[in-house]
Amino acid sequence: MKYLSRFLLILLFSLFYANIFLSQNHLYSLQLRLNDSVHLHTPILIQNNSIQIPAYTQAQSVTSAFNPENDSIQSPISIYENILLLKKINNHSYTGKWIKYSGNKQYSIPCNITTLQKHPPINRFLMNHFPQKWEIFLSSNTSSYKAIGNFQFYPDDILPHLSGSIATPYGDLGNLNGYIQNDTLYLSVFNGSFATQLIGKIFDHSTHIDSIKGWIYYGNWAIEKFTAIPNENFHINNQIPLNKIFADTNFIFKTQWKDIDNHIIHLEKNKPLIILIMGSWCPNCTDENKIFTEWYPNISSSVQIIAISVERTNDENKARSLLKKYKEKLNIPYPIVLLSANGNQPPFSLFPEIQKIPAFPTTLYFDKQHKIFKATIGFNGPATNELYLQTQQHIQHIIQQLMQ
Repeated sequence: MKYLSRFLLILLFSLFYANIFLSQNHLYSLQLRLNDSVHLHTPILIQNNSIQIPAYTQAQSVTSAFNPENDSIQSPISIYENILLLKKINNHSYTGKWIKYSGNKQYSIPCNITTLQKHPPINRFLMNHFPQKWEIFLSSNTSSYKAIGNFQFYPDDILPHLSGSIATPYGDLGNLNGYIQNDTLYLSVFNGSFATQLIGKIFDHSTHIDSIKGWIYYGNWAIEKFTAIPNENFHINNQIPLNKIFADTNFIFKTQWKDIDNHIIHLEKNKPLIILIMGSWCPNCTDENKIFTEWYPNISSSVQIIAISVERTNDENKARSLLKKYKEKLNIPYPIVLLSANGNQPPFSLFPEIQKIPAFPTTLYFDKQHKIFKATIGFNGPATNELYLQTQQHIQHIIQQLMQ
C-alpha cells in the first residue's frame, strides 16, 4: 500500500509539472473545423514573433511570422500562398480562419488557437506497440488504391506522439503526427497546403493490433475510407507504363520552349533529358524539386533538367507570377515552363504528345537521343523516412541508366 501511495504521488506531481511546463513554454493548441463533427487538433509553439506548426519534437514543422501583440494577424504558412487570418481574443486565444487558394477557388476553414492546458490522455501501451509498417487500402466514391504507412512512437515527456506518413502511388500525405486515445487513432498534418485528419478505430488483441478502420478527411473538400493492416513486406511501384501518358511512345522530343522569363530553352545534344511535370500548388512536387535542386550542381553536366508546370489560375500572367515566386523561394536552378494555366486538361499545345498526366508530379526520363525511356508518378518525400531514401536511390539508378 505504501508503494502504491508513493507511485500515485509521483504520478500526480508529474502531471502537475507537465501542465506547468505546457503553460510556461508557449505551447498552444490549433484547431481547424473541417466539418461539424471533425476537428483537426495539433499542438503549436508561439514565441519570438513566430509560429511553429506542429510542436511535436520529431515532426517536420513549418515556421511562419506571427506577432502575438497584434489584434489582427495575417500569417503566411510555408511557401504557398495560403494564409492564417486571426483575430486576438485575449493573450491566450485567437479565432479566425485558414484560407487555401486553389486556382480560382478559395477554401476557408474556421480555426482557433488556445493555450494548451494539457496533453490528451493517451493509450501509451498501444502507442508503444504500434507496428511500424502498414498496408493500407483507401477508397472514395470515384477511386480505390493501396498505400504504405510507416510510423514510429516517440515517448516524449511532454508530448508523446506517433509520427510518420502514408505513401500512395501518387505521393505521400505529408508528415502525420498524433496519438491513440482509448481505442481510436488520431493523426493529422497541417503544413500550409495539407490540412488532413485521420481518425480510425483500432481492432486489437491484448498483445498486438490487428487492423485499423476509419476515415481520412482532406480539409473540407474530400474524404476517403481506409482499412490498414500491419505488413512489413508490402511495397508499391511508382513506375508507370509510358502508354498511360503518351498515345505514341516512339516520338523523339524536339520541342523548343520558352521559360517563365521568356528565355529560349535549347535542348542539349547527346545529353539525357529529365522533364518534371509539376504544379506550384503541389507539395509532393515541391519535395521533388528540392531534391533535384540539391543534386543539380553534381548532375547538370550529365543530364538536362526542365520543369513544366500545370497551374490552376485560369490566368497566364498570374500563373507566371506564382511560378517566379516559387522558383525564387526554392532557389531552383533549372528552367520552368508554363505548360497550362487552366489545369490538367490535355492536349497541351506546348506538349501535344501527352494524352494524360496521371499524377503530380509525373517525371519523364529521355535518353541521349531524346526518346522517352521511363516515367514515374508521385514522389515519396522526407516524411516517408526510408521510402524517401529509396525514392532517391531509384531516381539515381535511372539517371545512371540514361548516362550509359
